[in-house]
Amino acid sequence: MVELLAPLAAIFIGAALFLIVAIRVGIPAVPVYIVVGLVLAPFIPQGTTLELAQWGIAFLVFTFGVDVEPGRFRAVARDSEHVAALQILLIGTLVFGLGLVVGLDALNAVYFASAAALSSSLVGRELAAHDIRRNLVQGRLISSIHFAQDLFAVVLILTLSADVFTPDGIALKLGYGVVILLVAVLVRVYLFDILVSLSGDSDELIILTGVALLLGFISLAELTGISIVIGAFAAGLAITQEFPNKLALEAGLESFDDFFAAIFFVTIGSLITIPTPRALLLAGVLSLVIVVLKPLVTIFALLYQGYETRTASLTSFGLDQVSEFALIIAIQALILERIQPDVFEAIILVAALTMITSTATRQFSEPLYRSLRRILPLESTHSKLNSRSSVDPSLQDHVIIVGYGRLGTLAARICNDEDQPIVVIDHDPVRHELATTHENHIFGDAVIEETWQRANADDARLILSTVPDSRVSTRILELEAKADVILRSDRIDEADELLEAGADYVIVPDFLASEQLLEKVQTVLTDDVSLEEWRSQNKHRLHEEFEFR
Repeated sequence: MVELLAPLAAIFIGAALFLIVAIRVGIPAVPVYIVVGLVLAPFIPQGTTLELAQWGIAFLVFTFGVDVEPGRFRAVARDSEHVAALQILLIGTLVFGLGLVVGLDALNAVYFASAAALSSSLVGRELAAHDIRRNLVQGRLISSIHFAQDLFAVVLILTLSADVFTPDGIALKLGYGVVILLVAVLVRVYLFDILVSLSGDSDELIILTGVALLLGFISLAELTGISIVIGAFAAGLAITQEFPNKLALEAGLESFDDFFAAIFFVTIGSLITIPTPRALLLAGVLSLVIVVLKPLVTIFALLYQGYETRTASLTSFGLDQVSEFALIIAIQALILERIQPDVFEAIILVAALTMITSTATRQFSEPLYRSLRRILPLESTHSKLNSRSSVDPSLQDHVIIVGYGRLGTLAARICNDEDQPIVVIDHDPVRHELATTHENHIFGDAVIEETWQRANADDARLILSTVPDSRVSTRILELEAKADVILRSDRIDEADELLEAGADYVIVPDFLASEQLLEKVQTVLTDDVSLEEWRSQNKHRLHEEFEFR
């Protein structure tokens, strides 16, 4: 472990120096880390780099597992499984065949194909954080597809790590993997609640419990001779269930996440070497498939299943990079001396490139989506919109509520109390399911034209957006409707811009909360209400909020 201290010091000092400049000019961290790796490559032995890369990937896979809640995927599980299977079968088979054509043996063609077929749950999660956090359907699709691919990748890692490729040798590794995953399930179902209760209300103990589980599963993986990444993946699954202090665990892991993310991306950069002509050819083929073909396969697969073109496109932009599991497969093969140097060089080079390009595609996702619509015949059947929506076509003088979270739900209740007809729009499958209690509801993207046509926006009395999304707000202001418009923003400067652009009122929760707090303080100071009464009211409202959630 001592021999890792100098490389780690170099990694973080170099990353800090480069980030100081990058932050000032607005460059994302991932490309900076990769450049730091390129600079440090001559000074860090390859063996050390490979070891650090595996540890970096292992911890990041663990944090991904902690964030994953399989129950969130239920609404899109079948569609996601179809897309994941199509990518693995179609893309994997195609690239495997191309590998054989360019002279690779069958085993190296498998390594080559795995890099093309599997996408990075770590990079995809980070890039799609906004959509995932808001539970939009594209966020759920991205997470669910990644999860399905990761499960397949676990099987592939176990299979390819066999000492000998015989039925017994492969079965032994798969058996060890199954045992570790079963232990994770048992911990999750029977043991984890006990560990949480023993921790009491201590956030520190919760974090230590999570880290202890990680180290325990990694030790179990080492003991059975399988990749530590499998152990880390199992550890994450062991604690994915909801519990009162989970937010504390996730917050505590954020610092670790940043620490190991720097290690991971810097080591990827330091593994890049000057490629041979053959490695460049392989890298070119791999890049073309991942950046162009794989997104197109994803888009058309989702369109076929009835999703909207924007949803399909935004989902595809979260899947256009090399998976960290594919990197583990390649690193493992290099250590076992099974992978050809040209194939390893190509996979590492394309991994670095696609992790940079995927940042760009996500950042410019809206212009890219519009360009794709102009170039390609992207037409949706709208079957998801039609089958999950119900609106009276003769509806007039109604209120359109965008978003069925807490604010949207309360607004709907008030409208119902006043016998005011409403249409509820939400793009989160779970929240939309709750919205089906109303006669008029739409499962749709509030940015696309079809949703507003279905909502009879031209005849609406009021449009109330409860989601703090600038794209949705801009789209509403672009509607040629006579309805009054109330929007929501998390920033005062943006709220001012929306008012200037034509909004009648903009809700800023922090601003409203501050006003209400000052009113409460003034009420207490003027003795209109006692502090005890205020406390009782506060407790009652908090209980109502807890029950609502």
